[in-house]
Amino acid sequence: MTHLSEDRVKDLFRDIEGRIKRGNPNPIRYLKNLHPSKDEIEGLEWRYRLSGYLEGLAVSDQMDNGFIEPLVATLFSRADVSDGDRPGRARPFSIDIVTEQRKTFSFDVPAMNPLDAYVQLTKRTAYKSIPGIEVIKVFEGLLPDRTSGVQPLRTFHTGELIFTA
Repeated sequence: MTHLSEDRVKDLFRDIEGRIKRGNPNPIRYLKNLHPSKDEIEGLEWRYRLSGYLEGLAVSDQMDNGFIEPLVATLFSRADVSDGDRPGRARPFSIDIVTEQRKTFSFDVPAMNPLDAYVQLTKRTAYKSIPGIEVIKVFEGLLPDRTSGVQPLRTFHTGELIFTA
């Protein structure tokens, strides 16, 4: 869910208050009771209460219905994956797969650590289609950056392999 800062929440409530039709002070008074405390901002309960309240305002013609949908989307939307860093894929690894026929298949895999790099590789169709895998070696950095003679960070042997053909 999207993180809403205290200032953003205050701005949302001011915007809502400005859109409530004037004449009856009760809707604005009740809106102030819905404002979350600092400890509640990350929670869902106040968001659901506010969403229901806004729908009630729209049904009773106290607020324009067109405003509610974007506000509810703001309250409940997920954070965009492209926003910020993805710490789970922050480090580059390269992996060599050695088969019974002594063929080597190499892949670049972003991950958190060598074990995660191997697990991420197992999700790829290319990995699942390689027969006779004997050893998997995980190296720090991408393939083009790998120097000759570098030792793998982690090696997985036959007994440790998962999802092999």
